[in-house]
Amino acid sequence: MAPLVTPQRLIAQVPYIAVGLVVAAGLTLVIFEYWRRGVVTIGAAMGMAGLLRLLLPARRAGLLSVRSRGFDVAAYIFLAVALIGIGVAIPAPAL
Repeated sequence: MAPLVTPQRLIAQVPYIAVGLVVAAGLTLVIFEYWRRGVVTIGAAMGMAGLLRLLLPARRAGLLSVRSRGFDVAAYIFLAVALIGIGVAIPAPAL
């Protein structure tokens, strides 16, 4: 029986792991009440996911590829624009 985790399978998930780390950083910012920065960071992660999905072949995109390339890129870019727009549009409270 072949092992479930091989170096090739692990390397194929590097783009997904990179996006996940940026999302985790954004969630950490949200937890510490820097939610605007956190939302923008998560939006940047979605933009990074879209760019990686656009540039990498399907076998290297790993879990970033869900549907067709066009749909995936459009969905990631839509999320990036929406999240960054929300993070930028809402003003900071006056102190």
